[in-house]
Amino acid sequence: MNNPLRQILLIGILTLFVTQIGFCQSIDEFVDSTIKVDSLNVPTDLNQPYFPKKIFPDFYINWYSKHLHAMKEPLLFNKKNDKEIYRFTWLRTFDKPMAFRFEKINNSYILYWKVLSGSGGYEPGEIEMERLKILTEKEWTEFTHLIAKMDFWKMNFARSLIGTDGSEWIMEGVNQTDYRAVSVWSPSKGDFYNACDYLISLTNLKISKKDKY
Repeated sequence: MNNPLRQILLIGILTLFVTQIGFCQSIDEFVDSTIKVDSLNVPTDLNQPYFPKKIFPDFYINWYSKHLHAMKEPLLFNKKNDKEIYRFTWLRTFDKPMAFRFEKINNSYILYWKVLSGSGGYEPGEIEMERLKILTEKEWTEFTHLIAKMDFWKMNFARSLIGTDGSEWIMEGVNQTDYRAVSVWSPSKGDFYNACDYLISLTNLKISKKDKY
């Protein structure tokens, strides 16, 4: 399969200006008991999208979902739960796809991360690494402070389409009342970058600064 970013260029989606889209709505709008999932809320249908269709164009939803399916990640929008969850999905064109999911349930804080064997701009491959780590309330508070600093729940999606190689940084959040999803193209600094980078720092992954594109 071709590099999705090059497909964007070929189908005329590529532009040289910044577009902005925002999305945040009540979880009630998306609760759907007909979606087929397993006991971990992982979809059993490989055609099941990981995002409500009104958030992103179909091309992006299909691209992001393909990698999340390969990771066997749970859906975050299809049912209410008593957790607060944030998931950073990191799709670099030439590097291994990764996802970092930080969950709070009652007084427990758990970070899960997964690494695939493929490339974010091509095929996902298979799960190469799957880990979890019990974290502290202090680490959760530090992360949610970064989430608040970037105003995640009101943040606009922003992408400057100036090339075909780079990365998608997708952050989702869900709590008892709301679901939110934003994607930023190749950030290198700023509040959004800092929140995502903090999740990476909480793992045992060794990723150089130049590879955090």
